[in-house]
Amino acid sequence: MGPLAITLLIVAAGAFFAFTMQHRLRLLAKLGKDDRFDRPGERLKALLRFGIGQSRLVDREERLPGVMHALIFASFLVLALRTITLFAMGYSPTFHLPLLGEDNPVGRGYLLLKDVILVVAFLASAYFILLRALRRPDRMTASWEAYLILGFIAGLMLTDMLFEGSVLAIARKPFDAWLPVSSATGLALGSMGLSGEALATLAAVGFWAHICIILVFGNFLPYGKHFHVITALPNVYFSRLTPSGQLSKLDLENAESFGLARATDFTWKQLFDVYSCTECGRCQTHCPTYQTGKPLTHKGLNLNIKEHLYDQSKAILAGKKGEDLPLVPGGVVSDDTIWTCTTCAWCETACPVLIENLPRLMEMRRYQTLMESKFPQEITRVFKGLETQGNPWGLGSNTRDAWAEGLEVPRCSDGAEFEWLFFVGCAGAFDDRQKKVSRAIVKILQAAGLKFAILGNEETCNGEAARRMGNELVFQTLCQQNIETMKGYKVQKILVQCPHCFNTLKHEYPQFGGNYEVVHHAELIERLLKEGKIKLAQTEELKKLSGPVTYHDSCYLGRHNDVYEAPRAALKAVPGLNLLELGRSGRQGFCCGAGGGRMWMEEKIGTRVNQNRIAEIAQSGAATVATACPFCLTMLKDAAGEKNLDQLQVRDVAELVADALAATEAKKPEGERSSA
Repeated sequence: MGPLAITLLIVAAGAFFAFTMQHRLRLLAKLGKDDRFDRPGERLKALLRFGIGQSRLVDREERLPGVMHALIFASFLVLALRTITLFAMGYSPTFHLPLLGEDNPVGRGYLLLKDVILVVAFLASAYFILLRALRRPDRMTASWEAYLILGFIAGLMLTDMLFEGSVLAIARKPFDAWLPVSSATGLALGSMGLSGEALATLAAVGFWAHICIILVFGNFLPYGKHFHVITALPNVYFSRLTPSGQLSKLDLENAESFGLARATDFTWKQLFDVYSCTECGRCQTHCPTYQTGKPLTHKGLNLNIKEHLYDQSKAILAGKKGEDLPLVPGGVVSDDTIWTCTTCAWCETACPVLIENLPRLMEMRRYQTLMESKFPQEITRVFKGLETQGNPWGLGSNTRDAWAEGLEVPRCSDGAEFEWLFFVGCAGAFDDRQKKVSRAIVKILQAAGLKFAILGNEETCNGEAARRMGNELVFQTLCQQNIETMKGYKVQKILVQCPHCFNTLKHEYPQFGGNYEVVHHAELIERLLKEGKIKLAQTEELKKLSGPVTYHDSCYLGRHNDVYEAPRAALKAVPGLNLLELGRSGRQGFCCGAGGGRMWMEEKIGTRVNQNRIAEIAQSGAATVATACPFCLTMLKDAAGEKNLDQLQVRDVAELVADALAATEAKKPEGERSSA
């Protein structure tokens, strides 16, 4: 009876699982191509770190839930061998895998580990049940499925204990240190005075219940959020290896359509992403849109896309395309959802299974902008300004170098030899407040005696905002114009003051042949301090600081490019400056609200992102907030004004360092110093 019963169960469960999975796999095969089979060494490294090692769960915020999840994951890895053994015991009760019998040290060691893991996994499951029932974290959606799955896991542990304990009780074995949990269970059952027949019944109940839970569990996985148990590890392996701040390059000359419009425009990897969403909600905890009441949560977006692709699966498998399928942007996904994203990358750095959220939204923007000319009305003037004057304000391009009036700032066109091109950027050239930062950077460069030059009126916008607002045509035009100009001057090293310029020149210009060493001014300042090329001292300007200084992390400098320490090192080097950290700082830093082109759009829904951030800064007790980004400086300055926080200063790191420069004559590059 045993072999026949277990065979029937395996065949029935396997057939049902195969039927479900073939539909999921056929749907994957019908979607767009995406080559994720390159660089296997790097992919294996990511799999070991993020998949097997669960690093985003155990070494970051909310560590206790992360550790508990990692313990359950480890339990399944350990108990996989036990599962194989139990299925085989349905055919041969004395079966054990090679080396895993009680008659050798490896087997005894495994039995001890298995027994301990039973308790660990049971307690971790109980922890999550209580967490959901009592604490109810905001990031977790109330779900009967979660309780069912946790019940399955706890049930597997209890039925294993019951089976093994009953077998030991029948054999009347004494306590076995290699099977501490099972032995304790067996001794407890033996002390109850149960007959051998009753113990055998308990053993059978434990065995068959365990087998049935496994088979039901496995077949339930593809129908809910726990599909990630099957797909998460491969999703991590196939994750993006390009920088998070790099969008894909569009073939504007040959492509018939642009962006993501309908279900068939998703790639197989984008479907695999939504298969893998664990619905843990970690993408929400520091998301500026979610935290300020905007209609975008990446967990919700994943569910929305998955449900839509399932709904359209028959049409997709039948080969339908184009207008036969409903529009995703503006239909399945609302316009507000598409356009409220600040591209801050919190969601992507928080996701334990490395789901790629930003590319999907950016592709939807591309479709609406390039194919439908549908975008927030206020950015019409931004596109016009970029097209006609090379800056988002539409100010005269012939005044781009007016900020440098009165300074001895060489232009590339002067013909002088230079090491660094100072790419000033639109804000540094046209925004009155940011012009002061440009001048502070020049002061530092001159004090260090570096050979540098600017393009002056030959410079144009790097195009970053246009690209993130979906206008790839404007971006590529500006990009190629800058590359051609810089090629003419044989530029190799570029210094920028804007993280958006930094990210674009460093990661996106190489797509078009523009390969440079790109350095943010905070990084260069840190380097100059280490090399002793600039000296800082307590100056009269510094004495005007009325209290502690805190630092606000730029998303495009921090999360997108992992530059966290350089600005802090520069600030710590300023004599007398008392640096304090915000609650949300570093990788958890909160967005200013300007990224993804949001600098140029109205914020009509929920609380303003910059006001949320300035409230935290004000509560920290800081008298000055330092930034390293023109957008951040503008947004925080505006928020301070809106909240009547006139006493709170907003300064760039470069300004504070420039204020601390020792009162000595600025150095001229070697070979150019006067004899006076």
